[in-house]
Amino acid sequence: MSRIVIVGGGAAGLEIASLLGRSVNRQDEVVLVEGETHHYWKPRFHEIAAGTFDSDLDSLCYFSHGAKNGYMHYQAWMIDINRQDKQLVVRKPNGEADTIEYDYLVIAIGAISNDFATQGAKEHCLFLDTPEQARDSWHQISTLLRSGQERTINIVGAGATGLELAAELAKVSAKLAKNPYAAKLNINLIEAADRVLPNSPQKMSDLAQSRLEQYQVNIMLNTRIASVEASRMTTVDGKILTADVQFWAAGIKAPDWLKNIGGLQSNNANQLVVEQTLATTADASIFSLGDCAAIPQADGTQVPPKAQAANRAAVHLAKNLVAHLEGKALKPFVYKDGGMVVAIGHNFAISTLMNDRLVLKGRLVRRLYDTIFRLHQKTVSGLFTMSRLIIIKRLKCMFKPA
Repeated sequence: MSRIVIVGGGAAGLEIASLLGRSVNRQDEVVLVEGETHHYWKPRFHEIAAGTFDSDLDSLCYFSHGAKNGYMHYQAWMIDINRQDKQLVVRKPNGEADTIEYDYLVIAIGAISNDFATQGAKEHCLFLDTPEQARDSWHQISTLLRSGQERTINIVGAGATGLELAAELAKVSAKLAKNPYAAKLNINLIEAADRVLPNSPQKMSDLAQSRLEQYQVNIMLNTRIASVEASRMTTVDGKILTADVQFWAAGIKAPDWLKNIGGLQSNNANQLVVEQTLATTADASIFSLGDCAAIPQADGTQVPPKAQAANRAAVHLAKNLVAHLEGKALKPFVYKDGGMVVAIGHNFAISTLMNDRLVLKGRLVRRLYDTIFRLHQKTVSGLFTMSRLIIIKRLKCMFKPA
């Protein structure tokens, strides 16, 4: 009997737990360690923060899902690894410490925003790294929207997360414009680079900026934040940017506590260094994937921190571990980039295809964005459940009040 313990219930961790739970022999055990009770797809955290997320149909309860898919949900957070005794040290919701024995350990905790040690950012900014942070953000935004006055929101970082959040909040504000008691949101999107989506093709950046300007988002390029205080930010050139709510969505890194945990090798971004098989360099029984792992490729490049990369690595590792339990050798993970899709509101998105040579935009591309989420649902719950959810959601949209 083997016990496979998976840490992290994000897209990658949940997919591995679901696939393994349905595939391994009955004598083997699959345990998912996750502090949250429900799963939310991280690329949609900005919708939770803006109040447009359908939690009834688009979230998932780990406890009941695990019972149906052959894994056990253990509600806790990882705090250390005892590699000698093959034990995971965790903290339960009541604050007590506990240990979980494992034969194989998979770490898929994702990444967090990188505040680059900016003074006051942690204390005075909202982040969208966890479902709890996204829900807390909505509580503040909800209160702001009910104020009936003009309000300002600062968002630092014009990558995919910051851009999608700005667009979603702008659309919410526009929809509430006819309500005399609703606040009008003035949104500042602040970026240190000379364009939005700085790691994307120029054409994609231009299309995104044009759309945001149509939504009346104030884009501030070549602007670096030196410090953050309550209700205001100061740029490196001394300009003061006041705001009622402040978000930080610039850069990513693995959590600080992950660095060298259990004696595992990590890099400057706190990511665990792994082989191309996704096994950590220091321990062949511990694997890591997603944004918390530095995954090499045969050509010397690294797998980029994208949701699609985490999903594909999850499917690969699940198959690899099932085969490994049968005595077969681990196969290397080979990543082929399928492009990028960024949603700008509920009816518009832009994407890149063919190694960034083709850039598409429009409503149909927004449906592609939704399809990526549906494929995730298919992996974790099966084709029948995914199809049922699509039908129910369409009926709900047709019959619910405007």
